[in-house]
Amino acid sequence: MVALRFRYSDGFALPTILIASVVMLMVLTTAVLATSSTITSLNAQYYNQLAREAAESGVNMAEACLRLSNYRPTWSSTQPLSPKTDCSGNILSGHDWLVNNGNVQSTFSVPVPRVSSDGSIQLVATGSVNLVRTSNGAVWRMYTQTMSELSRYNDTPQLAGGAGWKDNGHNGYMLSNDGTLYGWGDNSSQQLGPSSLGTTITTPIIIQLPDGVTRVKRVFNSGQGASILCIIATTQGSGDQAYCRGSGQLMASVPAGSWQRFGLAAGLTALDMTIQGYGGDSACAIASDNQAYCAGINESGGLGNGLTNGAFVPMAAPTKFRLDLANPGPVTGSAASLTVKKVFTQDRFTCVIGSDDQAYCAGDNNVGQLGENNFATNVWIGKATPGRALLPGALPIADIRLPYHGGDEGVFFQTQSGDIYMSGHNGEGTANDGAFTGHCATGASVDCYPVPRQLTSGAFGKMISIGERGDDRHGLCVIASQSVSDSGLWCIGSNTYGQLGLSCTDRATWQTNVPVRDTSGTMQRVNDELDDEANYEMNSLVVITMAGDAYAAGDNTYGKLGTGGPLQSCNSTFQRVQLPTGVRAVAVANGDEYTTFILGDDGNVYAMGRNNNGQLGNGTTTDSSTPVVVHLPRQRIVF
Repeated sequence: MVALRFRYSDGFALPTILIASVVMLMVLTTAVLATSSTITSLNAQYYNQLAREAAESGVNMAEACLRLSNYRPTWSSTQPLSPKTDCSGNILSGHDWLVNNGNVQSTFSVPVPRVSSDGSIQLVATGSVNLVRTSNGAVWRMYTQTMSELSRYNDTPQLAGGAGWKDNGHNGYMLSNDGTLYGWGDNSSQQLGPSSLGTTITTPIIIQLPDGVTRVKRVFNSGQGASILCIIATTQGSGDQAYCRGSGQLMASVPAGSWQRFGLAAGLTALDMTIQGYGGDSACAIASDNQAYCAGINESGGLGNGLTNGAFVPMAAPTKFRLDLANPGPVTGSAASLTVKKVFTQDRFTCVIGSDDQAYCAGDNNVGQLGENNFATNVWIGKATPGRALLPGALPIADIRLPYHGGDEGVFFQTQSGDIYMSGHNGEGTANDGAFTGHCATGASVDCYPVPRQLTSGAFGKMISIGERGDDRHGLCVIASQSVSDSGLWCIGSNTYGQLGLSCTDRATWQTNVPVRDTSGTMQRVNDELDDEANYEMNSLVVITMAGDAYAAGDNTYGKLGTGGPLQSCNSTFQRVQLPTGVRAVAVANGDEYTTFILGDDGNVYAMGRNNNGQLGNGTTTDSSTPVVVHLPRQRIVF
């Protein structure tokens, strides 16, 4: 018998091959499982990050809403903030999700915050990401993240700048987050300090506060036409009160350099205010009884107190805006029960948003600009008793913009759903009817709109009013919400300097998707959460993109655009403001004819443009077409 022998040197035996195969299979399975686990982990990390970003967006929205309402929460536990609400928690159309892309939906919810006795506000936002099945839209997985933040009154430094008339009165102001108020520029009316400091202050100084004031909470500057400085500040024994000083008719009876307390009745505190210094200098404050009180020049009955046109109202004894006598009457509730949520004043107009979310206005009405479906007899005889603006269907109002000059004669209303309406005439094309009609016949409805006319439909978050130097001309830009697919900027009206970002001719129809482009030509989306100081701008327009870059167009005669471009009046293409590399813009003040101020995220204040009064704050009187750092004391960084 011949024995069979396996020669192992010629290959592997079958058992060995089987064992090796099993081992390799186990290794592969382990690798696949590890890879799958890694992918699952990475996916979870990605979606949790999206949820965190959604929660951060909720905190940011809550902070913006608090700033708009003087840090009084306007939403409730039953109406929390979300991407589809306004600051009062009211549902808006077309804003269902923060992100809605394919099978991913993200949102946030912010319940009413907890307010402590020390004034601190605890914000808690929950961000969530839903993964949905494309076949039926059903949610098959959800990721949530919670973010909390302690917010305090005026937690963001506030800029204010722009005043004067052509050659003087130009100032810059900066309120730090610790309540210190700085000022620089013209001091000819002792608005910054005593006469011993001189008339031109080129480096910021700390402004001395009224006796008894412990902390400034908000600062207001009058803009073109006068140099009025007002503050709301905490006062020992009487809570938050309003004070003003400076030049102009409103301050005519106040000694130069002295503070005048806004004369609210005993027991009332100041919640908010607005001032203006063009033509009819005036100021209005909302008090703790949620009523508006106004003082100053009352041309055309613009203070809304029912008094004789032109009767001066001293700041020491302001009169109540007669909301309780509104005609036509309020939509809901009794007239006497109405209170005031917001107040707006500009030249010969004052408007408020009442507690019924309706707009009530007083002042010039020769072309129906108050929106009450009637006319006054001429431009200097207005309507001293406020009436309700008759928007179709009594739509609830979120915001109002008044013309920069009285002769502009157009009042703009924004509804809570984002629609824009206008009443008045379209001399600058702002009625969006394709015509430039000039002043329409007094008392006639031809080319006038005594009932507010709809200009846009939905999806808008902010209106910016733009005035022009030396003429009763006006423009308006609105920033679209993030749900709109264009760059977010629409403009109409007066455009002598190219401030609408278009060729330097007026526009009588909306120019949509106004080009704000970076150096590569890519469209940049505009951020609709600019600070309140950017609500009114003069001769130019400065916007901040979602990336934090500032872009400017318009009059650059003295370099106020900060782009380093030619010193010429017409600049119709938005160019990036030359902030230092890596610095993002946080806020803008552009109410001055010739100078712009920007707050950077590095804590510095930047200024550009004319510097004849030292308003750039850099220790010189030399103009600059690129941003210079304002020299706050000890080069203080403001966070």
